[in-house]
Amino acid sequence: MYEAGGEEGSGFHVFNIASDQYHRAEVIQRTGAIDITCRLEKVIHGAMSADSDRYATLVVLQWFFQPNNRRRISEASIELLFEAEDSDGGDDVEVERISFDGTYSLMPTTQHESLTTGGDASIAINQLASVSLSGKWEKVIDRQTWDAITLSGGKRIVNNRPPNRIAKWILSENKSQPKGIPTSLKVAVLVSRLEEKIFTCRVAFACKTDMKTAAESLFKKIPKDDPIVFQPDCHDEGTRPNKSVSYGDDRLGSVDLDEVGDVTFRTVITRGEKTLN
Repeated sequence: MYEAGGEEGSGFHVFNIASDQYHRAEVIQRTGAIDITCRLEKVIHGAMSADSDRYATLVVLQWFFQPNNRRRISEASIELLFEAEDSDGGDDVEVERISFDGTYSLMPTTQHESLTTGGDASIAINQLASVSLSGKWEKVIDRQTWDAITLSGGKRIVNNRPPNRIAKWILSENKSQPKGIPTSLKVAVLVSRLEEKIFTCRVAFACKTDMKTAAESLFKKIPKDDPIVFQPDCHDEGTRPNKSVSYGDDRLGSVDLDEVGDVTFRTVITRGEKTLN
């Protein structure tokens, strides 16, 4: 996979401005022939349920994919790795549920194809001669094919050791009508923990692009972005706290993540003309 970018790879790294910058709003920014951005839209710290012994956090990320000048992304892979701040207790963080868990289809299309095969008809008389007929035989095969944009999501373990600590999604364009992937994707993850301690999320993104964009980005080394730092302690706001963070919800285990998630292929403005008097 090629990682889409622009002219200066070193400019893509998103830093935490301080070690105590919690819930960084700007997760990823890639600019150039294809602009790729990700924002931390919402964070809710709480518990799986009122009588549960596990704390929980709901994380919502909003992704935007904006190609320029007829560029396109044919496939995109998003991977979120959740880890405890203390490396010895990394298994404490678990991905309980994610939005779009499984394989989903978007904007399905059908195509009708007709395949004709044939040739000259002849009858063999002996090894030295044959009689050719003036007619030809033909066979027509009609078939209808179905294809769609696909979105696949799943939970993964790390180094063959449970529990699941990775949330992953793959977006793929319609192979029959290659017009790229959707322009926006909102994903949600429910994470549980045994203790209310700081934990992090490392975000990895890769994509397949058109050949021209791939050639421009092939030899560019893009450094990894800083991990997002989550602080479940509401009394520790840290540096520049994100306003979209809330605390105290003890029913996070009952949230329907598919209702939170969203995918949009294209946004159309239908009232684009205005008359000024």
